[in-house]
Formats: sequence, C-alpha cells, structure tokens
Amino acid sequence: MTATSENLNINLAGRTVRIALERWGTAASEAWLLLPALSTVSSQSEWHDFAKNVNKDVQLISFDWPGFGDSDRPAITYNQETLQTALTAVLNHLESTGLNKIKLIAAGHSASIALSLAEERSQQWTELTLVAPTWRGPLPTMTGWKPERFDWLRQLVSLPLIGSILYRLNTSRAVLRLMLRRHVWVNPEMLSPKQIKDQQRLSRRRGARFASVSFVSGGFDPATHSDWWLDKAEQLHCPLHVVLAEEAPPRSKSEMKELACKADRVSVIKGRVGLHQEFGAELAALISHEKTLN
Repeated sequence: MTATSENLNINLAGRTVRIALERWGTAASEAWLLLPALSTVSSQSEWHDFAKNVNKDVQLISFDWPGFGDSDRPAITYNQETLQTALTAVLNHLESTGLNKIKLIAAGHSASIALSLAEERSQQWTELTLVAPTWRGPLPTMTGWKPERFDWLRQLVSLPLIGSILYRLNTSRAVLRLMLRRHVWVNPEMLSPKQIKDQQRLSRRRGARFASVSFVSGGFDPATHSDWWLDKAEQLHCPLHVVLAEEAPPRSKSEMKELACKADRVSVIKGRVGLHQEFGAELAALISHEKTLN
C-alpha cells in the first residue's frame, strides 16, 4: 500500500490548527484508524511498518496529534481535552466521508484518549484495540506525584528563551537514547546513531516543546488512578482487544493486565510501549488474522 496525505483544519483554543493525516489502501475497504503513541518523538510514521504488513483489503488512516509530528504546533495549553477535541474532529471528518464504522487502534498513551470517548463515540467503532496501553506520563510515574505538581515545569518550558534552552538540553541525543532504550524499544539496533538523530530532529521541530512537556509532566493524564480506565472500558459499545507489551516496565505492565481483565480479547507481543513501531509486522499479522477469523 502507498500513503496519500491530507490536512484537516480544526479549532483549538480559538485558533485554527492543521492536522496532518495519511491514508493507505482503497476507500471502499474496511477502515482502521491508527493513533500514534504520545511521546516527545510522537509521529504517525510509527505505523509505517505496520501498514506495510497489513492485508491490502484494509483502508488505514493515521494522523499526527496537534503539537506533534507534521501537525501544527502552536503555543497553546495542551491537555487531555485538547487531544479529545482533535480525535473527535478526526472521527467527525471520517464520518462525513462515509466511514460510519471503523476499527480504532491506539498505541501507548493514546489509549487513554480513545477510552475517554468510550461512552459517546464507541458506537462508531467496530472494535477498540489498545496496544501497550498507558495512561500516566513519565514524571508522575517516576515520582508518584499528581500532574498538578508539575504546572511550574510546563510554565517554565513555555517561556520564550529559557524554555527553549531547557527543552534543547532534554532532547539531547544522550537523553533521547536513554528514554528510548528504557521505555520504548527492545532491539539495540533501533538505537543507531542515524535513528537517534532522526528522533532528535523530530523532537526539535519548531513549537514541539509545548505539547512534549505536557506529555512528560502528566498534562495528558486523565486521572490519578488506573481505576478510571476500568470504568471507561465498561462504557464501551464495541469489543475491546488489549495487546500487552511483554517487556513493559513492571508497574505499567501490571496496569495493562488490570485493563486486560475487561477485554474481550487479550494478546501478548514482545516489546515495550513502542511495540507497534518496533514489531509492526507481528502486530499487523495478529490483527489481520483476527480480521480473517471474524
């Protein structure tokens, strides 16, 4: 399959923000909407290996969250409501083009955005697949503190000069390599100098610091305890498939398993929170096989 690009303009915080989308496959096929994981290096390109290995009779749609990747990155306050608005706008756009039923596949922290719309939007979904789902940002996970305690950090990084300097220090290649090795990828070959340089270039795009610091400091976290997503799972109007990351950090893996108890189907794939990118072929085979069985 080859990708075609399009743009969708949405309103966020009183501003028009361009969302970059990609489509793979033919318009007449079953549609799968792919949500990239939230991270400092979030990009819809994470799904390219997956897309190349999916059955050709499926239409794939992916997009970059506002503040990340190829989408606009304005200096606004980024929080879970910002991303809920973006996902709702994308769903409405797809519905307006005749895609009334879609499979929604969300990776990493984007699982929490998808689940936040469970009650009001999941009638449109044939299934919700959550891949290595997480709901808490790195700093709240490390410290146990509530996201509100990091308001000062979000404000500091948003400042014109000092914010840019601090963000540049925290997107050095050494820091990015450490983050990717510990939490995202398993295979050391994924951490080649070229790959790290590409990830750094992505993280340092103009305006990228505003959404990135929100993710890192818990600004996208929906709650302070994982019970919230157990409640949201019960509000779904469609089947739930949870794909566990075999090598996820212990605390995250434990919470994934809690959510999996609410799922209609549970699978396990090696990898960490970036398994949809690193093991895209295996994930594509798993979900394509599910489609064949159904």
